Amino acid sequence: MFAEFFKKEVVSAFKQPMIYIFLFVVTLLCFGATASDKVMIGGAIGNIHSNSPTVVINFTLILSIFGILFATAFFNNAALRDFNSGFNEIMFSAPINKRDYFFGRFLGALLLSTVPLLGVALGILLGSIIGPIFDWTDPEKFGPTPWLAFLWSYFVIILPNMLISGAIIFGLSTQFRSTTISFVGAVIIFVGYIIGTTYSSDLENEQLAALIDIFGLSAINLETKYYTPVEKNTLIPAITSIISLNRIIWVGISFSIIGLFYKLFSFEVRKKIKKEKVAVVEKKIDFIKPKLNHQFTSKTDWVQFISFLKINFKNIMKSNTFKILLICSLIMILADLLEGYEYYGLQSYPVTYKILDSIGNNSGLFITIIIIFYSGELIWQSRETNINEVIDSTPHSSFLSLLANIIAIVGSICILYFINCFIGILYQLGNGFTNIKLDVYFIDFILLKLPEMITLTLVCTFIHVLINHKYIGYGASVLLLIGSNIIFSIMDIQSNMLKIASAPYIMYSDMNGFGPNVDAVIWFNMYWVFFGILLLLLGSLMWTRGTSNSFKYRLKNISNNLDTSYIGALGLVGLIWIGLAGNIYYNTKVLNSYKSSDENYEQQAEYEKKYKKYEGVAQPVLTDIHHNISIYPKEGNVYTVNNLTLKNKSKEAIDSLFFVVDEKWKVEFLISNAEESFFDEEIGFKKFALKKPLMPGDTLKMTIKSNFIQEGFQNGSASTKVVENGTFINNFDILPVFGYSNYFEISDKYKRREYNLPPRDRTPKLTEDNNHDLCFKNYLSRGNADWVNITTTISTSEDQIAIAPGSLTRKWKQNGRNYYNYEVDHISQAFASFVSARFEIAKKEWNGIDLEVYYIKEHEVNVPKMLSAMERSLKYYTENFGPYYHNQARIIEFPRYATFAQAFPGTMPYSEAFGFITNLEDEEENNIIDAVIAHEMAHQWWAHQEISADMQGSTMLTESFAEYSALMVMKQNNDDVKMKNFLKYNMNRYLRGRSVEQEKEMPLYKVENQGYIHYGKGSLIMYALQDYIGEDSVNATLKEFLTEFRYKEPPYPTSLDYLNLLENKVPDSLNYLVNDWFKEITLYDYRLTNAEMFEEDSIFTYVIDIEAKKFHSDSLGNEKEATLDDWVDVGLYADAEEKDLIYVERIKLDKNQTQIQIKSDKKAVKASVDPKRILIERIYDDNTAKINSKS
Repeated sequence: MFAEFFKKEVVSAFKQPMIYIFLFVVTLLCFGATASDKVMIGGAIGNIHSNSPTVVINFTLILSIFGILFATAFFNNAALRDFNSGFNEIMFSAPINKRDYFFGRFLGALLLSTVPLLGVALGILLGSIIGPIFDWTDPEKFGPTPWLAFLWSYFVIILPNMLISGAIIFGLSTQFRSTTISFVGAVIIFVGYIIGTTYSSDLENEQLAALIDIFGLSAINLETKYYTPVEKNTLIPAITSIISLNRIIWVGISFSIIGLFYKLFSFEVRKKIKKEKVAVVEKKIDFIKPKLNHQFTSKTDWVQFISFLKINFKNIMKSNTFKILLICSLIMILADLLEGYEYYGLQSYPVTYKILDSIGNNSGLFITIIIIFYSGELIWQSRETNINEVIDSTPHSSFLSLLANIIAIVGSICILYFINCFIGILYQLGNGFTNIKLDVYFIDFILLKLPEMITLTLVCTFIHVLINHKYIGYGASVLLLIGSNIIFSIMDIQSNMLKIASAPYIMYSDMNGFGPNVDAVIWFNMYWVFFGILLLLLGSLMWTRGTSNSFKYRLKNISNNLDTSYIGALGLVGLIWIGLAGNIYYNTKVLNSYKSSDENYEQQAEYEKKYKKYEGVAQPVLTDIHHNISIYPKEGNVYTVNNLTLKNKSKEAIDSLFFVVDEKWKVEFLISNAEESFFDEEIGFKKFALKKPLMPGDTLKMTIKSNFIQEGFQNGSASTKVVENGTFINNFDILPVFGYSNYFEISDKYKRREYNLPPRDRTPKLTEDNNHDLCFKNYLSRGNADWVNITTTISTSEDQIAIAPGSLTRKWKQNGRNYYNYEVDHISQAFASFVSARFEIAKKEWNGIDLEVYYIKEHEVNVPKMLSAMERSLKYYTENFGPYYHNQARIIEFPRYATFAQAFPGTMPYSEAFGFITNLEDEEENNIIDAVIAHEMAHQWWAHQEISADMQGSTMLTESFAEYSALMVMKQNNDDVKMKNFLKYNMNRYLRGRSVEQEKEMPLYKVENQGYIHYGKGSLIMYALQDYIGEDSVNATLKEFLTEFRYKEPPYPTSLDYLNLLENKVPDSLNYLVNDWFKEITLYDYRLTNAEMFEEDSIFTYVIDIEAKKFHSDSLGNEKEATLDDWVDVGLYADAEEKDLIYVERIKLDKNQTQIQIKSDKKAVKASVDPKRILIERIYDDNTAKINSKS
């Protein structure tokens, strides 16, 4: 009997279109992502093949999550088909074995639920063949067919995940015999997955997240997170303890669940228990015939509308589906608020916008589900209960009936959203945070959430009316809301006038409120809401009433439903919508314009093809700059007049000047000795012919006027640099680029081939010849300048403070505006910021240097820490590296449109979202404020006193040195264990970064502006270097290097200059460090395999067994074992938590297996290799082991 039930389940499903539709959708998605670069699902970037094992596994993991939908369909059908058809009473009257029936149905559905996910393999296979044939993608993006990865994915991911999902869904369906409950079960599974992944946001919780992740995604990601590109292209994850443990746990849970529901399952038909009849006492009732009102007025319509609305709203509120969705959304938000980490294991104070971000991120899914589900459910509930004919025969307006549905759905969403907001407010209060912005909650809802809810509800309702089939309507709604985004991405469509319910993105900022996009959002909201109303009016005409429901009949019936008032309403709404569309088009395509990604690539390619010939043509460089900047915050406009002095530092006469101007800025050139000879308006390339050639050593004065004027609104986000409160621009914004710049070239190697461009070096090659042309251009000013004098006159509105680099020499008021004059105290890089906002100012003085923090009042909590960090940084750097050449050090808050800090001469803009609101009340936590401020302060030496040549290794001399300097400041207040907890994030940054390298991983001394190398790896190597050769020795070498190149005119230093100096300072016994750490890509693999302790006369002898290997890697991640002859630390911990490091000894390892003995008068609990975690190692967990006590 089992075989019969199993076979019938499978065969009957293959006779239906549903399984083929699911298979087609998955195949199409994977085919599109494989055959085209426009759809990104599996992480095929850079050197990672589009059909690599990693991509196959990622596709499978992601789509197996969405496979819950397939599982729901198949398992629900298997469980309820007999009950829904009424065939169960006939079937169950026969002698059927419960086990055969239950598991035959279950396993049949299990097999069926895996079939759609076979589309992953099918789509990738087809994409890898068809994509290159039709030139949709580059053939080099494909490797060998990953047959083993397909099998691995099926048995490790697809089958277990469908088993887990099926156990829950099938069990709930058989127990409650309700489609709605099975749907709710699917939602619970998804919520469980989301909550599990929330824990993976911090390194401390990765192991826990890997175990509790239902689908195994976190476990597999943990195992593969440090895979190099070559490993991603060739390796399948080993079934390690974490992956196998995750699968065993969840398969075991699924067996338990299905076993429980099997035990509860019964063939009996459940009947509702009838209540005992209560004796009815007969009463004489005088029946009064009601007075019928045959006149139907607007009052009647209103009464009917309210009646429909009450019924629908109550039905939603009382439904288990809504209640469970509400509970799930609350659970997700709480999990995110409690366990969501941002950086370095820290959380921010619960400012209102953080709560709103959490609510938006976690409630969006449930709002979409409610819209899709109830837009169909409210239409079909009366039809499924067979009372629709009674309702349809009553004299009521179809329009009002549909409107009641829509308002009921929107109302229920509002209830869910308001409860989420209430929970968010309680969370704020519970954390002692009282600056709760109720107005922001309200405006965010009215401006950003409600219009989208209304539009999507109107659209989904119209789909159900139009299609007139419940489940096809659901499918069409999902495809429209989700699938359309994929289609738009493939077709490179950017217009928000075509993307359902879309509008420019708004990010709320405590500094700048809802920002510059509010007008655009209001217009787009009205456009989409009126589009939805138009659909509602059309849908009302096609609304099915009675038994005739064919599409042809409904079209014919439209004319019967039309009357003068209805035509007027349609005309009015249509005209308003067309008017809104016209205004939006005028603003987004006439006053402003935008380019698709393809158009941007085409423009970049044309720029290179036309003007690459000018690269290397001598151009004068800036020597003196005076900026005159007028900022008008309320208008969002900036007017600048820039008086420049340039010098011909080349050895040849210059007869032409070249510029590239930004189309967003209106630029005017005033050059007395030149006239414009050519202008490519599309690209922005402009050429001036000098009437008299500029001879070597001669100077040239010019004035460049550049204005940023905002007109109307844009399709995308408006400028977030020039805003009402918190304008932040720099000299690269207001000045054109001088000469030809390779920064505008296409960098992606595949895109370059697509546009017939030759291969390109990401960064010029490192050269040993210091007189090479490349050494006469530094990487920061892009060849436009060397060391320059900068003065700035800047004005703003009377309620704001304007800040530029340098000492404030004068300030005054004029014509209701504030004016400031700044002068940079020393020659500097041509790198200046200009900020304007309403600020509070905190001040402090250190050795004659003014320390200042410009901030908004509500972000004052960490300001004292910032001043302290500046002071400690200045103290350490001046003692170890030399003088600070500015009279001030300023930190300036700017809106959270970007989350970084940046160093300009004596001036450091710092995002409001990156330190000002970080919660540092727990002193044990990593002090990210110290880290960031110390890093930016260090740039006043590394980049602003010494700057490197524009070639490989340049950022090692600035970013790596600045990061090292910051670590040294932090080290003053932290022991080795606390520093280890911070360094692990830098280690993770490096190892994760190299796993997604898009071209080549370079050794540190040849770093090509790769952040994961110059920040992550560079900081680790420099920190380890001071641990090995001494902090004083490293600092003395850095100081000597800085002294040689401080404010030095070209040629600029290279990384080889530093290494040559370093090699003379490192002891002979440690000379290998320079090669291994700077010139090679070196990784270690240490394992502490056993640790034993023997006690005699209060002296403890520790016997420790160590396995050690060293590897050198190439640029793609191919590793080769290197000769081991290295020094490494071995340490002892007094506690199991590894917080008390009581002993450290450096030993030399020259073979793979070593046993050492340590004698100490201190008792230890754990032993560790590299206990400070300063050597680069992919797997660190096996470096430490518990010590076994021996008698």
